[in-house]
Amino acid sequence: MNKTETIALAVLSATVLARGAELNDWENPQVNSRNRLPARTYAMPLADEAAAFTDAIEPETPYKKSLNGNWKIKWVGDPARRPDGFWATDFDDADWNEVDVPSCLEMRGFGSPNYTNVNYPHKDTSNPAGADFAAIRDRFTGRADYNPVASYRTTFTVPEAWAGRRVILRFDGVYSAYYVWVNGQMVGYAEDSKLPSEFDVTDYLAQRRGEAEGGENVLAVQVFRWCDGSFLEDQDMFRFTGIFRDVTLWSMPKDGIWDFTVKAGFQHGDAEARSEAVGLLSLEGLDGAWTGELFDGERNCVARLSAENPSAEIAGVKSWSAEKPYLYTLIVRKGGDIRTKKVGFKEQKVVGNTFFVNGQPIKLKGVNRHESDPDNGRT
Repeated sequence: MNKTETIALAVLSATVLARGAELNDWENPQVNSRNRLPARTYAMPLADEAAAFTDAIEPETPYKKSLNGNWKIKWVGDPARRPDGFWATDFDDADWNEVDVPSCLEMRGFGSPNYTNVNYPHKDTSNPAGADFAAIRDRFTGRADYNPVASYRTTFTVPEAWAGRRVILRFDGVYSAYYVWVNGQMVGYAEDSKLPSEFDVTDYLAQRRGEAEGGENVLAVQVFRWCDGSFLEDQDMFRFTGIFRDVTLWSMPKDGIWDFTVKAGFQHGDAEARSEAVGLLSLEGLDGAWTGELFDGERNCVARLSAENPSAEIAGVKSWSAEKPYLYTLIVRKGGDIRTKKVGFKEQKVVGNTFFVNGQPIKLKGVNRHESDPDNGRT
């Protein structure tokens, strides 16, 4: 970083910190989320270990519930006109429109999809020394009335079998910043439109407040089309907004598994020497007492791990490649919490200008498609 860049960064930091208290969350680079849970390895709790042995993309589980479907929606083009109090359980949304979730709102008649290349879709206020750094303003007029807001409402029930467990609300993708309420109470806020966000809603559910078990819950979400992160997400692509990926409710034991990291590799040089090698497997990121088992394609257990022995060597491991995508099944258990991941053993590296997978030179060809569909946009 040169002297000019250092000075600019210092001015930026001072400006943001000085104005932080008065900024909207969606225009404040210091605020990326509120009450969002830490990112994790995606793995849903299972009812039993047998569910792990499947060729499906995701195993069956009674601890996951989709909230996709038709939701109520109120769309406005000016954030100053967004509805207030719509998150209340007794709010009357009878005259609101309906929209399918997930979907891109512009493909459902709410606003227009726009395509820009070098220019921002909003006014470029990103001069670090400027007073309006990261503010969202109309591209042509400079006014603050350009940031469409979609307010959503839906209801859901929680399965009775989930009683006594943590309940997590998951959004796989929302563009680009949004607030979440459950039963009239603010749950949190998130940005990062292409990343999932999860919130612990256990204490917000109806039955937690003494109401009937399995009672109906009200979920309200308010989505802003642009936020300070939009200055980083600017690319030559169509711009869409809304809840454009799945919304899910899932449940785990209170002392269960939140996150874990799987590392699979070979003893040095084995991947290049032969297709069946000595594999190295390790499991990290778990706390407390836990166990893990690795099964081959014939469901034979080839390795056992635990909190005391979190790594193992496995003789005769079959390597993974695009031509022969051999996968192992890992099952991790902590108390009554059972998780699974598919595991492949491969080695990849770059030598000079050549990319190698398991010692074989590979040439990759592809196209940047930006998830664009003529009927559903990015969904």
